[in-house]
Formats: sequence, C-alpha cells, structure tokens
Amino acid sequence: MQQQFDGGAAIVKWFKAAGVTDIFSVSGGPINAIYRACAQQGVQLVHARHEAAACYMAEAGARVTGQAGVAVVTLGPGVTNAVTPALVSSLAGTPLLIVGAQSSTSSAERGAGMSFEVLPTMRSVTKWSARCTDPNRLAEYLDIAWRKMWAGRPGPVFLEVPTDILSAAVTVDPATIAASAPVMPGKAGLRADDKAAFEALLAGAKRPFLVLGDETFFDQSAKLQGAVERHGLPFTTLRLARGIIDEHHELWAGPGYAPCNGALRRGLEEADLVILLGHHFEFDLEFGDNVGKGTKIVQVASDAELLHRNKRADLAIQSSPSSVVDALAEAAIGSFDRAWIEGLLAEWRAEREGQSGEGDNTGMHPISAIDAVCAAMPENTIYVSSHGNVDFWADGRLRIAAPGRYLRAGQSGTLGAEVPYGAGANFADHDAPVVVFVGDGGVGFHVSELDTAERYGRAFIIVVLDDEMWGAIALPQQQSFGETYEMNLPRRDWTKVAVGLGGNGYFAETEAAIAEALVDAVAKGKPAIVQVPVRSVISPYMAYIS
Repeated sequence: MQQQFDGGAAIVKWFKAAGVTDIFSVSGGPINAIYRACAQQGVQLVHARHEAAACYMAEAGARVTGQAGVAVVTLGPGVTNAVTPALVSSLAGTPLLIVGAQSSTSSAERGAGMSFEVLPTMRSVTKWSARCTDPNRLAEYLDIAWRKMWAGRPGPVFLEVPTDILSAAVTVDPATIAASAPVMPGKAGLRADDKAAFEALLAGAKRPFLVLGDETFFDQSAKLQGAVERHGLPFTTLRLARGIIDEHHELWAGPGYAPCNGALRRGLEEADLVILLGHHFEFDLEFGDNVGKGTKIVQVASDAELLHRNKRADLAIQSSPSSVVDALAEAAIGSFDRAWIEGLLAEWRAEREGQSGEGDNTGMHPISAIDAVCAAMPENTIYVSSHGNVDFWADGRLRIAAPGRYLRAGQSGTLGAEVPYGAGANFADHDAPVVVFVGDGGVGFHVSELDTAERYGRAFIIVVLDDEMWGAIALPQQQSFGETYEMNLPRRDWTKVAVGLGGNGYFAETEAAIAEALVDAVAKGKPAIVQVPVRSVISPYMAYIS
C-alpha cells in the first residue's frame, strides 16, 4: 500500500534539498515519521545513546565542514537534553538546527505524557525557536529557521512539531520541496570609505597584530595567507579559526587564548594596531582589557551586534572578513617595526619550548603525553578538546595545519562534548583520523558513544590523560586552600570500557607505548581508548585565571 506523503517526509525532503546527509537522533516514538522518511529517502539516520550526544555530534560536523548540523529529538526530556548543546552552539556561533517533537495538538494543555512547554527554555539558548502546527507549512518554517541560523553570526535554531503534524498528510506538491534548496543570507561587502580608513590605519602602523576569529572559518578567503605573508603580519588564531593558516607558520604567535599565551598578552598591549577579524573581544581575549591605551583597533564582523562589544573599536566595519582580506592583499606595504615583530614571535616560541615536560613516579607530564600523540598522528588529524586542565595543556601544544581540524567546546566551559565531538567529526570526515584529548573526569559523560561510532563503522581515538582527579578544579583548590574537596577519582580501567563497547583499549605509560597504541588503533579502524597515567600539574591557563 502506498504511504501518504506526511510531515515527516516533508521535513526529510527539505533536509535533502538543504544538503543534509546525516541526521542525529535518539529513539522516540513521536518522531517515527521522520525515521521512516529517512529510510525511504536515503538519508543517514545516526542513532546515538543520548540526545545531548546526538546534538554534539551534529554540531561537530558544523565545526569540521562549515555546514549546518541537524538533530531530531523526541518531546519533553528529549528536548531538555538538547538544551546544553544548543547553549554550546549559541556561545560558539555554530550552525545547528534541532527539530523537537511535541505531543499531539489534540492533547495540548491537557498534561500529556512527557509533554510540557519547552519553547521558553529553547528560546533562551537559541537564535530562534518556534512551533509549526500546519504540515503544509513545514518547509516554510524550516526556511525561516535556516535564514535565522545563518544570519549575522551563525547559531542554533529550534523547530517544535507536534507528533500528529509529523504524521499528517501534506497536500503541497513534494517536488516543490525537493527543488527549493534554502537560500543563504548575503554577506555585506566592504564600503569604499571603510576601505580607505583601513588602509590609512595600516599605512600608519609600526607594530600591527592580526587576530583571526571564528567568522574567518565560515567566510574563508584564499588570499588570507598570501596577504599575511606579503605584509609580514604576526597573527594569532581563535577557536574556530585554528588552522585557518597552518600554525606551523613562522608568523604564528600562538593560540588566541590570552590566559595561556603570554606573547599574545604582550602583543595586544604593545601593538599600535590590532586587526580583529571576524570576532569580538570575549573572555579568551580578556574582553580587550589588556589592549594598550594608545592602540588603534580595527574590528570586522558581518554581525553588527558584535562590533564594539566589550571594547570600542577605532574603526568598526560591518562586512564579511573576506572582503577586508581582499583589501589587505592589495594594500601598500608599510614600514613595520620588524624587530618588535620578530621579538614577539620569538617570545611565543620560547614560551612554548620552555614548558616543562618532566615526569615522576606518579606518571608522565601531560605535555609529554600530548606531544607523543601529535608526533604519532598524521597531519590531517582532527583534534578535539574541551574545558578541563588536560585541554588547557593541549591548547598550547597543538599546532593545527588546516581549518576544521580543531574542535573545542570551551566557549561554554562544557565538559561532556568531547567524546560525541570525536564521533561527529568522523561522521563529517570519514577519511580523517580523530583524536579526543580528555581527562578521567570528562570521559565519563558520554563514553557510551563509542558504541554509536562502532555501530556505524566510524572510528576515533580517545586519549584519556588520567591523573585520578577533577584536575581543573582540584589543583586551584589545593593552591588556594591547601586542601581539596571530593575531587579524587579512583583509577578505572577505561580500556575495558572501550572493548565492552565494541572498540579497542590500550594502556600506555611511556611515549613509545602511546605511539605504538595510536598506530595500532588507526590501523584497526575502530573506536579506541588510549589510557595514559599522567601527573597532576596545573596548566598555565588554570594558574593564570586562578
């Protein structure tokens, strides 16, 4: 018997028109119409173990590819489990579209099982949240969601659809949905007066410093590296911009995290011109508080709301970063203070090389473990970190060679995203090895998603740097109070957890053992955990902010 074309089919057909290849979800009867449509229309449904993990996987794909991630969750607790990933996406500025179920319209306001009013909650963590109660308007609502998601700074959006609407007949022609791919919002170009003002500030600068931010990932310019090299501009990379220029480059002044980069703090204080491209002065730039009093600031962002945020710019340009890169590529070369620039770059190299990696009888130093991992993995590896002491050590050691190779959920301070990010990264890029750095605290949140990856033939490697405590909190506690409070974690055998979930497990106590484990894990092509006992050593980041 021929199935009717219903709301679930309309949603999936719209997803296909938008270029969506993977839909991440967790079992829920109210969303069965979408599940059936995925099977009928050939869209990959990825069934995770938890709604938060499903949303993290979808968002990870956005961080790898620059394309929107999609998750579908069931009603009530299914939606509330998506709140934290939506918050992470909102603070990070990543495109994430979440469709959530609701009870039937016939039972609205009657206390139906698992049902309550979720829109106020979702509106607090998304750019736009709405409910559609007409199956013929689902494509229209998804178009609205798409535009809202991409407008200005990207971010998460949420569409609620009651279950009877998902299963109701759609009378509009399905061909119109298949043929109408959503339209991307346009990007503002560079005005002539802004271009002239920018060129004048650049020409007058002696100590310029370029800060590359998130929007340079979504608005990439093929001219960026050439422009940087032509002028000899020292640069730093923030968050999603990590790898936008290969960070092995001689002009790279380290990661854009002021608390773990003394050279960056000095650069912001001493530069006479800071060019903040595609970002705002947020926490990792200490809200601009360390920018020198006489420093001129050029800030570029497509979203006017970001301009002047936390720190007033001398020249605020509402424009796509790529249009300013075009201007930079053509601008006259100034007479910069090369001694200052070389000194700044040398300071970062010395700072990085001077970090101690010595071990003792309690385990390897985190630096030694991280360096051993990086040395053993190929150049196209995707690295994942989050917001623990382990991650703060990793931030300064990693040098990312290409865009979309670094995923960090640190904007929200969220633990738990790391493991789903690892899985989601390999769904987004099947050919790239993926390494997740996480501590023995953070790994416990969503370690069961190793099973999800294994079921779908995806592989990633979790490196658990195990110091037997909640290090990011315990070490500052010890520093401040001389004691800690319920911070210890007994050593668990995470290698057996990996095996029990269908993957491989390795226990490595030396750099050589780490390299051997990684080579074997990559060769076997299955999810894996490499557990490494490490010393509890406070990272420069935590020492600075504590």
